[in-house]
Amino acid sequence: MVKPKIFMIMPFEDVFFEVYEMIKSKFNDKFEFSNAAVEDNQQNILADIIQPLYDADLVLADLTGFNPNVMYELGVAHTFGKKTIIITQDELSGLPFDLKTYRTKNYTTHFKMFNELLEYLDKNFRGAVDNTVAFSNPVKDFITADGLDGRTWINEETKDLRIEENGFLDNIAEIETDSCKMVENIQRMSINMQQMVSGIQESTNELQRANKTGGQGTVAFVRKQAKKVADIMDKFSNQLREHNNTNEALWSKIEKNSLELVTNQKFITNQNDQVIKFLDGLKKLRSAVATSKESVSNMREANLGNKGISRSLNQSINLLDQDLGLYITIMEQIYAGIDRVIATGNFTVSNISQNNYELN
Repeated sequence: MVKPKIFMIMPFEDVFFEVYEMIKSKFNDKFEFSNAAVEDNQQNILADIIQPLYDADLVLADLTGFNPNVMYELGVAHTFGKKTIIITQDELSGLPFDLKTYRTKNYTTHFKMFNELLEYLDKNFRGAVDNTVAFSNPVKDFITADGLDGRTWINEETKDLRIEENGFLDNIAEIETDSCKMVENIQRMSINMQQMVSGIQESTNELQRANKTGGQGTVAFVRKQAKKVADIMDKFSNQLREHNNTNEALWSKIEKNSLELVTNQKFITNQNDQVIKFLDGLKKLRSAVATSKESVSNMREANLGNKGISRSLNQSINLLDQDLGLYITIMEQIYAGIDRVIATGNFTVSNISQNNYELN
């Protein structure tokens, strides 16, 4: 059995070779791994990059440090239309603007987080092979958006995602169900956040009263309240991580199912009313995502104002700040993903219209 080929793009440094070897050892039974440094020849280094990139079934790109060579190779992979998984040890908020709205997995070599990376890769490696995960990139998206041979890109990427005609409405129903679940998850996050804010405000009021009253027990009381606030933040951080995981999983399904619909011209031709309703539903989901992102962004700014009271509180604030930042990044990626799905749908409808199909 021929194994799918995975080409890994990464900086040529020992720490990243170690990461490469750990990933390879985990998945080597199902995939054939390579990178430019292990190509066994003395030719021009670009020959060890371009051809293997072209031959790869899947590309794994580690953008840690934004190495110029890595960024160039990623651009080549995107131009080739390769399914690409992006990972980084850097903060996701620091990604270049043209990549920030695409899925990227943050990781460290710490045992727990590296295991999370392996789980993420396992899901996406399998999804790349069986087409249960949707992949995209700026080259493909904006060529499609501009109408430059966009249909070829769409058909090549999604030809194995087609569904039978009698499954179209079932597919829409599944998207609507998952969209409702995402909205409900966003609403639960909002409730959890308000509970955290209320708890912090209660402790803040107690601290203000203690500072006005003064006395020998003030310092101990402040520490007690700071510990209480830290516990409240830690609880919300745990809840927020669960919300992040749920939103990522739901969006992966929504995106894949949505692309199946909006790239199927037969369905769009025969089910115009359903298409319009479907796209309107995505716009409502996009609105909920945008509102949630804004509220969390405001929360993140307010959260930073409590630093300096105690070490435990500072640690909790820093961890919460990271989780809030990840939530914001995920919302930005989902928002941009919805835009891409809508643009792809509009592009397909436009092509049909040019072939004498009149929209209602």
